[in-house]
Amino acid sequence: MNIFRGWQKVSYIDYPARIATLLFVGGCNFRCPYCQNPELVREWQGLPLIEESAVREFLLNRKTFIDAVCISGGEPLLHFEELLPFLRWVKKEGFLVKVDTNGSFPARVEDLEKEGLVDYWAIDFKLLPENYSLVAPPDLKKKVLETLEMALNFPLHKVEFRTTIYPPFHNSKILEEMAQYLREAPLWYWQNFQNQKTLSPEAQKVAPYPIETLKAWAKEINSKLERELAFVRE
Repeated sequence: MNIFRGWQKVSYIDYPARIATLLFVGGCNFRCPYCQNPELVREWQGLPLIEESAVREFLLNRKTFIDAVCISGGEPLLHFEELLPFLRWVKKEGFLVKVDTNGSFPARVEDLEKEGLVDYWAIDFKLLPENYSLVAPPDLKKKVLETLEMALNFPLHKVEFRTTIYPPFHNSKILEEMAQYLREAPLWYWQNFQNQKTLSPEAQKVAPYPIETLKAWAKEINSKLERELAFVRE
């Protein structure tokens, strides 16, 4: 396998209430201008390769410390066939598995669910569906909606939805409309856009919203929904 191009060996925040190791897969089928991992989108094949054997050895030596393996990117499910045997091995060794995905591969999400290889999903909900062409080829919108519909029926403890709040794409009205798609979801995390490193040079000229503004919008949306859905990650 030659898909791992980044590795944070210990993370206390990427798997809920667990200590995890975080692996980054190269390649993505989206082009979000605000992406904070641009090297994993465009230049990933030139990044140093992380050998799967090194990851396996690390995990076996730290079974009493590491609880979970998180796979992020890029888009992990681009490399489904290569990832599958690794995830089977991880589960066989007793680790929890979390996968981050942009939602454009509903059939692969379903296959992993059927085999019981993923314990926790983090699924992006980037924009209102009619605006997905701002970040992805038009044919992917339907697939993203399929994934969202499927994931909304997952058990509450195994999925969260995520949105990076990018001022050219999001405001309070748009976020309120997006909330209607996720009104039955367990969790919707908002991550504030950061402009220090982005895929698009133009995005670096955009100022993020003040965090207090996002908190006020989330509070207003939650009040209208009469439940705690949206949370701002700082």
